[in-house]
Amino acid sequence: MKNPQQFFKAQTNQVINKSTESFGQFKQFLFAPNLLTFVISVVVGNSFGATVKELVNTVSGVLAFVHLWLFSKSHVMNYTFITKPFGAFFNSLITMIFIAFIVFYTIKFINDTLIVNSVDKWGYNQAHADALKLQQQNEKTIALQHQILEQLKKHND
Repeated sequence: MKNPQQFFKAQTNQVINKSTESFGQFKQFLFAPNLLTFVISVVVGNSFGATVKELVNTVSGVLAFVHLWLFSKSHVMNYTFITKPFGAFFNSLITMIFIAFIVFYTIKFINDTLIVNSVDKWGYNQAHADALKLQQQNEKTIALQHQILEQLKKHND
């Protein structure tokens, strides 16, 4: 070790470069569209599945209430068959809406603040962007065709 300061400086630069490279790879992994789609599908899909389950429980509770009311000898009206499953369904529905709201605005925040390139933004759909451009071009083409037809009508008259 001829010069410890240069050795230390070289080691520090190497560590910084490696960590910057690793952070870049992690950022690329984190912002990968397929990973994001999977995560959103799992999170929102799980809450949606819970909501559907509670809806089925609510319907079966209503059927149990009607069955007990119509076919029991004393025509008992046990409202807990309806109120408990409906309360659980309502709670699950509100939870699902809240989760979807949070996921949407989290992605919107990340897209607006952290990602500069629109192609790298989460939820970016190249086919949709191309379709919008094509639609604009078609509208311009139709407008030009109308102008040409008007000019031809004027020329023929």
